Amino acid sequence: MKHLGSIVTGAAIAIMSATVCSGAAPMPAPAPEDATGLGLTAKVGTLGVGGDLTVGVNDYLGFRFEINGFGWRPEWKRDEGTINGDLEWLTYGALLDLYPAGGGFRITGGGFLNKNKLKLTADLNKPVELDGNEYSLSDFSGQATFDDLAPYVGIGYGNAVGSDGHWHFSCDFGVMFQGEPKISASAAASDPAMQGVVDEALNREVAKVQHDANVFKYYPVIALGVSYKF
Repeated sequence: MKHLGSIVTGAAIAIMSATVCSGAAPMPAPAPEDATGLGLTAKVGTLGVGGDLTVGVNDYLGFRFEINGFGWRPEWKRDEGTINGDLEWLTYGALLDLYPAGGGFRITGGGFLNKNKLKLTADLNKPVELDGNEYSLSDFSGQATFDDLAPYVGIGYGNAVGSDGHWHFSCDFGVMFQGEPKISASAAASDPAMQGVVDEALNREVAKVQHDANVFKYYPVIALGVSYKF
């Protein structure tokens, strides 16, 4: 009878050889990927066309840095002449995203450097009514600007550095607290002797416009985007 040690050794060698030849050795399962790293997002919305850089900390926390812009120069024909608009939308954002369930739903807070503004100029060929009276003007311009710093709160869906692949869809719904618009205007009277009267009438007219524009201190932010994780 063979020695017991020889039998055990032979069996062990046979088992090892069969395992190597069959390639059946179990491989350890890869660790689940976290929502970390960098992601880029291209998007469009009420702040214009923009892009985000997302920095993922973990499944529940991320930072976003973004820029948005849009330009439009409309023209309106009126009996008094032509009004030319110049809409310049430009914002820079720094946002904190919280993912309460570690998935796609997020709660966002942060702020924007708000450089949005609207300018108006007019080419006039007839008298213009200011504060109930008509005046002949050789030049007119006005603009609306906002506070430079605008806090933001909102919700959204999508994580640019999510663990479920490289490509992701995103959407945002929130409010930018931009403050009451600052309305200003200037006009040159065709008759220099009337300049003081025109200035007083214009100031009263601007005050009325300012009162009506104060409702725009809250700006709705809606955006849709596509993200890629690096």
